[in-house]
Amino acid sequence: MIKGKGVSNGINFGNVVLLKKEELKVEEFKVDDRQAELKFFQTTFEQVVEETKQIAEKSSGTEKDIMEAYLAILQDPTLIMETQNMIQNEGYNAGYATKVGFNTIIQMFKAMDDSYMAERSADIEDMKNRIIAKIVKKESVNLSHLPENTIMVARELTTSDTAKLDLKNIAGIITEIGGKNSHVSIMARTHEIPSIIGIENATQILRDGDFIGIYVDGDQGEVYLNPTEEELSKLKQLKDEIMHEKEALYDFKKRESITKDGHRVELVANIGVPQDANLAVENAAEGIGLFRSEFLYMDSETVPTEEEQFESYKVVVEKMQGKPVIIRTLDVGGDKEIKSISLEKEANPFLGYRAIRICLDDVALFKTQLRALLRASHFGNLAIMLPMISSIDELRAAKRIIKDVENELDQKGIPYKRDIKVGIMIEIPAAALIADHLAKECDFFSIGTNDLIQYTTAVERGNEKIAKLYTKYHPGVIKLIKFAIDGAHKNGIFCGMCGEAAGDSYYIPLLLGLGLDEFSMNPSKILKARKSVCEANFEECKKLAEEILSMASATEVEKRLKEYGNTK
Repeated sequence: MIKGKGVSNGINFGNVVLLKKEELKVEEFKVDDRQAELKFFQTTFEQVVEETKQIAEKSSGTEKDIMEAYLAILQDPTLIMETQNMIQNEGYNAGYATKVGFNTIIQMFKAMDDSYMAERSADIEDMKNRIIAKIVKKESVNLSHLPENTIMVARELTTSDTAKLDLKNIAGIITEIGGKNSHVSIMARTHEIPSIIGIENATQILRDGDFIGIYVDGDQGEVYLNPTEEELSKLKQLKDEIMHEKEALYDFKKRESITKDGHRVELVANIGVPQDANLAVENAAEGIGLFRSEFLYMDSETVPTEEEQFESYKVVVEKMQGKPVIIRTLDVGGDKEIKSISLEKEANPFLGYRAIRICLDDVALFKTQLRALLRASHFGNLAIMLPMISSIDELRAAKRIIKDVENELDQKGIPYKRDIKVGIMIEIPAAALIADHLAKECDFFSIGTNDLIQYTTAVERGNEKIAKLYTKYHPGVIKLIKFAIDGAHKNGIFCGMCGEAAGDSYYIPLLLGLGLDEFSMNPSKILKARKSVCEANFEECKKLAEEILSMASATEVEKRLKEYGNTK
């Protein structure tokens, strides 16, 4: 068995089709006619742009969004500026100038700390290779006609590779490099194709025609090369079980999120990029509980303009067709750094200059985002969520700035949603402890358990040495969740949760019992969570919550919740 990192769940069997790309060799020389060489490059580049447009036009859903995002990068004039300068000013040949010019941009993207943006470097590498392939007249590999039950194995699959894939015959995907946010990973999840990344030397270990089994469960990915009868039998049994579970979950697309005794909650989606709204719709989300707006800032060397932000927010709001869309304002700092905003290195970045603290300090930056959000609110049911609020003074200061922006829009006659809701993240223990006061001055809460656990237990969530101490089962964490929910309800506002705990089937009965109103999670978890809600009894869950609140240790809590979950 060979192990890798899972990026798209499932089990399948098939034969390996190995994609080995020959390295494109580019000579370096100077040309006599610089203008002719520049014209040659520009014509070649336009051919690549036109081909990409045609692929985008033939696509739909998530694939269309991915190709349009790819096209947007391709059409950015700064992309080819360095290449054109090398041809026009220094006289280099088109192939070499393309290689060097694009490599500069690739390195810039790779250096970005945000994983989503770092993975976009693969798109630019792909663009570079497509242009060079045309310059040196090297034909690309044909991926549009593949045999049935193909397990595609490659060092890497680029966005243009993915767009050409014969998806009806793909049974699995294995690559040596890539990431969870790469376009092939997003596509695999959309089409429910089991996919594994990070298998070193996969293209040497696996050969064309090898029969393999591929199994992905969460982050765990396993490849069985020429599986034994016993392994095959076990995998087939697991596949049947997963298929039955999927079929059963499909019925929950049409169901409301109501417990057996009539208690209603909302199940909504966490998204990071506009195209993820498609996954939310496909999984019957009742709205967007968290749209992480910082991705836009990670997409550029400069702060995104008001117009760029407005268009992105508007796309999501319109896609959700009147369902609530909660957009979190810029949340950077801590483990999230971006190139367009210069932040000093801090000894304790998680306790430092981040999120709302930056926005209240840089009012111009904050106002630009707020204008975009308010303008987009005119097109649907948008709400604003403020991250890292620790005091009532911060909340009041942010609301004053929002009011200023509303007045500015009124003066210009620009429409926006007049009764727009403004909520806050409860992710700092101090905020949970004064929830009853904060609730008087905002419209909703959303508990961010990922940071709340970290700050409550004094455990850095990325530190492997103390990872076992980072637990949502800690009684202190649960009591703070209860404080937040009670503070919200006492003042007539709803309380949601957008941390990973909201989608945990063992944790859901506890959250129901504590009175949580809204559960926001990865879109792929929504149907399973709805099943948990629909099969729960609210009165029983309240008794379970009372029992859990009396416990002293995380071990006790975890044991009891798993016992309870396994009897249902």
